Amino acid sequence: MGSKNFARMLVVMVSLGLSCGAQVLSISRIKDPQAQILQQQYISQLRALSSEAAAIHFPYPFYFSETLDIDEARQKQLPLGSIRFDRFHGQTVLEITGNYYVSYSGSMLSANLRARKTFQDVILPLLKVAVAHVDRTAPLDAYAFEIAHHVRSKVLNVNTEGPENLMLLVPRGVAELLVEAKDAEGQQGALLESEIFLNGEPFTLWLTGDEAPADVNDHYLARHKTTEAPTSLSTAEPGSLVNPRLVPEAELSVQIRERSRIAPDLSPVRMEKLQTAYESVVEKLSADLKEQAHFVAYAPPAFIGFRDGAYLQLNMNTELEPSGDSSRYRTAALAFDNHISHLLRPVSRYFHDNPQFQGIDFSTTVHQGAQAIAESAEFVVPFSALSCYEKYDCTGQELINRSVVLINGERVALDLQRAESSFNSGTRQEKM
Repeated sequence: MGSKNFARMLVVMVSLGLSCGAQVLSISRIKDPQAQILQQQYISQLRALSSEAAAIHFPYPFYFSETLDIDEARQKQLPLGSIRFDRFHGQTVLEITGNYYVSYSGSMLSANLRARKTFQDVILPLLKVAVAHVDRTAPLDAYAFEIAHHVRSKVLNVNTEGPENLMLLVPRGVAELLVEAKDAEGQQGALLESEIFLNGEPFTLWLTGDEAPADVNDHYLARHKTTEAPTSLSTAEPGSLVNPRLVPEAELSVQIRERSRIAPDLSPVRMEKLQTAYESVVEKLSADLKEQAHFVAYAPPAFIGFRDGAYLQLNMNTELEPSGDSSRYRTAALAFDNHISHLLRPVSRYFHDNPQFQGIDFSTTVHQGAQAIAESAEFVVPFSALSCYEKYDCTGQELINRSVVLINGERVALDLQRAESSFNSGTRQEKM
């Protein structure tokens, strides 16, 4: 190889090496001290992420940028870099912000179609790279994206073009489900568990059809509507972002109830209507699964109001082998693995046709021998989690993480592996 060719190759290699990390935000530009530490600690992973992200072929020019809503000429004059850790509401997020220089027709493409295109063309590819390169050792709670694209419209017969900002905030576990989803249905379930904003307003991003169905849209907005629009990721001070999904879940249900513009109907009248509407389905379920489920004869399946929706409560008995000094967390974990988990898919198959309630409450009384005190365990599972599990896109632990678990009426965080090993190790789960 000639010296000139070698020199050219060396220049190319050096320039590529520099560009690989160019999308990572400089530590000096990060204001939160804890985020600075994480940026330094995981810099090699961020650079690997940046390298792969730089190789993504976007349909239109995309720039990793802190500054949004600017024209491309000015963007080219600014330094690149937006991949960084940050802190919001005491939670750790990995943020990616940038400008996507596509110009959508406002008259030909609805807000949902525009948001869908930017999600599919930019956010989803970047999320897949981020999930692949940030390992489980990083203390990360969520991924956050804000992408600005442009929309052409006509105002008073004058053609105009302006920016539109799409923001996605997705909890880590949900992000992993989103990137592993095999179809649009799986992706949709994950998006409904995330926070999406369009120009600062809660937005239901729908992946099939022009718009989300009215009932889905109303329910999503009622759950995620906030009293004030979230601050832009690109300009937010640490701790200023308004995002309920990044608030600890124990606080989340309270905030959702307080902030919902549309209060859920949990009245006895609605429960009676559901009971009547699903009477034949529930009777068939009860007959078909009687032997497997061990239903309680004196407490037939019934609809109940719980948190922000209606659930079909299935009352059962679970028999476990006597185990001496077993903790109630281990008892609940064994009840799930040995009994409840075997009912999830069979029960889910009865409710594929757009059910008009939120999920199933698997409620069981756990018996461990004649001398042991019976424990009550409830697994309140939303249909989104049930569907994910049914299609083998979620593990049992992931389903539990997206559900509510009650032991003797108290909500707990249940780690199946730790709980089942606690009998030997003495390790107990902590209540939320």
